[in-house]
This record gives sequence, structure tokens and C-alpha cells, in this order.
Amino acid sequence: MTSEEYAAVALSRVPAVGAKLYRKLIHHFGSAAAALEARPQELLTVEGLAEKTVAHFADDRHYREADAVVRFAQWHPLEVLHFGAAGYPSALAAFDGAAAVLYHYGQTNWDNPRQLAIVGTRRMSAQGARQVERLLDPLRELGVLIVSGLAYGVDIAAHRRALRIGLPTLAVIGSGFEHVYPHAHRHTARQLAERGGGLLSEYPPWQKPEREHFPARNRVVAMLTAMTVVVESDRRGGSLITANMAQGYGKQVGACPGRPGDSSTAGCNELIKTGRAHLIEEAEDIIRLLNWNGTAVRPQLQLFEQLDAEERAVVDCLAAGESISIDELHRQLLRPPAALAGTLLMLEMKGVLAALPGQRYRLCMG
Repeated sequence: MTSEEYAAVALSRVPAVGAKLYRKLIHHFGSAAAALEARPQELLTVEGLAEKTVAHFADDRHYREADAVVRFAQWHPLEVLHFGAAGYPSALAAFDGAAAVLYHYGQTNWDNPRQLAIVGTRRMSAQGARQVERLLDPLRELGVLIVSGLAYGVDIAAHRRALRIGLPTLAVIGSGFEHVYPHAHRHTARQLAERGGGLLSEYPPWQKPEREHFPARNRVVAMLTAMTVVVESDRRGGSLITANMAQGYGKQVGACPGRPGDSSTAGCNELIKTGRAHLIEEAEDIIRLLNWNGTAVRPQLQLFEQLDAEERAVVDCLAAGESISIDELHRQLLRPPAALAGTLLMLEMKGVLAALPGQRYRLCMG
């Protein structure tokens, strides 16, 4: 573990230093190590950092916890991913709420452009199991990274099917690596790490699973992937939380329809009926919606040549393929809000941009 990785872990363990405050500290001081070495008077100049929080920097508990992570890493292949470092997943870096430090075990390729979340009920039916196979099997040739939460039901079915057909698969867990939950899935978890995927957690190795950890786990799943597909869920399933988060992040959401009156798919039907999810019956639906068939993944050259300089500047900001908020566009382009809004409207009318919830935008073919 490098000195900056150690400092990142220690800084993330300071009480009241959450994801957003951590980022402010990194931007202000340049590194986690510099933030830890800063004097109280310097820390108080950071917006949002209260005196009570600054007082925690004088305690050495966060260093003791970082030492514990080092000891764990001496005996286990633990990778520390921290915001600002090259290895931190770019899909998460775009969101202020993403964990500042993540712990990874495995061989996951974060640069894989095709990442798909498969989620659903813990009480999966036989039809749900068949649907998981129907969705995943045609994706084998595309090398899609399958992301889920290692839970009973749809999650573990997706992980195991991916393993069987040779797709890499990542489990995002709501506990530390010493307490992989559920315990019955520990063997599968090891297989994920050994076959091109892995385990990812925002919790240190000793952290036991807690109820409040699982919405946070769902948030990571939603942020990481291009689309979240709900295979089966009732109207109050945890997978619906993941779907709603994904929609809020400007990601695609899909749901597999079920029979009317069937409680196991009532949540899926509700997502489709209310327009919050695309209807997904087969893998081809996912491939078409995400342009994974090798066809145009950027606006056509002829159309791009018809854009004026201001429109091209907006498109360049979206070239990475992720959605972006109008506030971020304003910060990057320094355009007057009214003029920027007019440019965005023209790009929508030309079919170049798509407007998303929360005043976010993405390339229609990006």
C-alpha cells in the first residue's frame, strides 16, 4: 500500500468526513496526506468543515483504522481505490456522492465500456431464473461486466450464470471482506475474483453487514453501470430503490414484465407502466438501448459538421458518454445560463442530446 493510499484510508475514517467533504479536502489541499497534515486553522478554511469535525483530526483513531487495513492487506490481495487516483472507477468519479475510498478484491476491468446491473427479488421464481439466463447468455460475446449485490435470488443467479458462461461479474457488498454476506455465497465470491471480476465494498475489512449499508451498496451498483435491469420485484423490493437511484443518476433502467396479478413482478410492471423503465424481454432489447451492437455510438459525422461552435463545445463536454448536469456545463463552458439553455434546446431538437431527470443531459448515441 502506498503512502497516499494509506492517507486516503485514514482521511476517509475521520468522523464526519463523508464523500463530499473528502473531495473538498482533496481539491483544497491537493492530496489526502496534505489534508491530514494541515493545521486546524487551515482546515477551517475549507467550506463545510466545522470546528467539531476539525477536532477529530487530532485524534489518532483514523490512523489506527488505517493501520488495521494495512495489516489486512499484508495477508490478503486488497486493492484500495481512492478518489483522485488513476485506479478509481471513472463511472463513480462523476458523482459527488460516490464513496471516497473503495476496497476491491479481484481482477475487475474498470475500463470495460459495457457494464450492466442485474437486480431483483431475493425470492426468485423458476421463471425469474430462466429470464436471467435469457438475458445474459447472448451477452457472452460482448464481454459485458455483470454487476449485482451477491444477495439471494436474482443477484446470485446473475453472478453464477455469468461465471458459467464466461462473463466477468462484480459483486458490490454491504460489508467488509472479513464478513462477506450472505455467508453461503462466500465460495461464489471467491470465484468472481478469480475469473475476471471481483468484490467491491466501501467498508473496511472488519465491518459487519448492517441494514443501512445496503441502500449505499445499491447506490454504487446504480452509479457504476450503464443500465440497471430489474428481473423480478414486488412493489416494495430493494431492487426498486436501485432502479430509482439509477434513473436519478441519468442511467438507463429496464424491467422484465410479468403476468398481471403476479406479486413477484408487480414492481417491474409498475416501473414499465409509469415510464420509469424500458420493457426488457430479451438481451437484444438491452443491446439496442445501449448501442452495444457496434453501430453508431457518437453523433454521425455529417450531423456533427452541421453544428456551430457553441453546440460543438457542449457535445465535447459529453464525449465521455456520461450524463452531465446543466450546472456542470455552465462551470465548464462559462456560458450565460440563458444562452446555454438555448444551445441545449437546439441540440435536443437536432436529436443530438437527450434531456434526463434532474436537469442532466447525455448524447443520444453516446
